Amino acid sequence: MAKKRWYSSSYLLLILLLAGSLQTAGQVNPADFRFLDKLEGTWKMNTRKSTIVETWSRSNDSTWTGKTWRVVGADSALQQSMQLVRRGADIFYIPAYEGQDKPATIHLRLRVLKAIGFVAEDLNNDFPKKITYRFKDAKHLDARVEGVRDGTIEEYIFQYSISPD
Repeated sequence: MAKKRWYSSSYLLLILLLAGSLQTAGQVNPADFRFLDKLEGTWKMNTRKSTIVETWSRSNDSTWTGKTWRVVGADSALQQSMQLVRRGADIFYIPAYEGQDKPATIHLRLRVLKAIGFVAEDLNNDFPKKITYRFKDAKHLDARVEGVRDGTIEEYIFQYSISPD
């Protein structure tokens, strides 16, 4: 009686099925766009010298619009504008940074979208390369921005609380 090799029919089929299911599990379902409803409102983080304010509102069935401000006393400065846009089977996080003469068009594709948050990436982009939003609970949101600028790895973590106003 001949021994079955590990890579023979049933094992190979099982490995291929598992590999295919892992790839499918990592894809974002556009129907889960509703999970972004938790973003609605004004989120604030106090620092030693300023307050970072991020606002989000739903523009239409396929677009969320956000802005990030740095507030020092009575002065405020817009830091960036961003959108979360559903296009076909994909969802993109699109930031536009203030102060750039010619803003680059960056489209980070959402790789994960769950009730607890999302991960958006464009591994070909230097900065930002990866953006993660995670809801700790209904009133607390962590935003993490990662990438490389001028050869240096940069990471920013924003720990927001929802503003009651």
